[in-house]
Amino acid sequence: MQMQEITTSYMLTAAEQMAFVSAFLGGVSATILVTIAVLTKGRRVANLILITSALAACSLLISVIASLRLVIALHPDLPFTPEQSQVYFLWFSMINGYGLGVMSLLTSIGLSGWLRSKLVGVITSIFAFVGILFFVFASIFG
Repeated sequence: MQMQEITTSYMLTAAEQMAFVSAFLGGVSATILVTIAVLTKGRRVANLILITSALAACSLLISVIASLRLVIALHPDLPFTPEQSQVYFLWFSMINGYGLGVMSLLTSIGLSGWLRSKLVGVITSIFAFVGILFFVFASIFG
């Protein structure tokens, strides 16, 4: 299978969608972060949830910023042609920020059940693991 170059119209459409999805998921991550920070104290699992939620929120924010900058850079009425290296850097940042953010968000969701009980922790961890597997395999094929 031969690699094909990604067209600017495809990048523009993907960036517009990614900005919306990343902003929404970043808000969810920030909400989890603040809720855990305010309502729990000193538990190891709560600290892990704080870390993964912060990673998710920051990664998704990077994706939002990169995708918005990409939309600006690829707009047909932009008065100059952006450097190809800058476009690819923004594309790389958007895709990787989104991927790391989603995986971190799923991890924090998986860990959240452990705050309640061992049974709930096992169940939420299984759900998160299935979500991460789906995300990875969906990313490979699409």
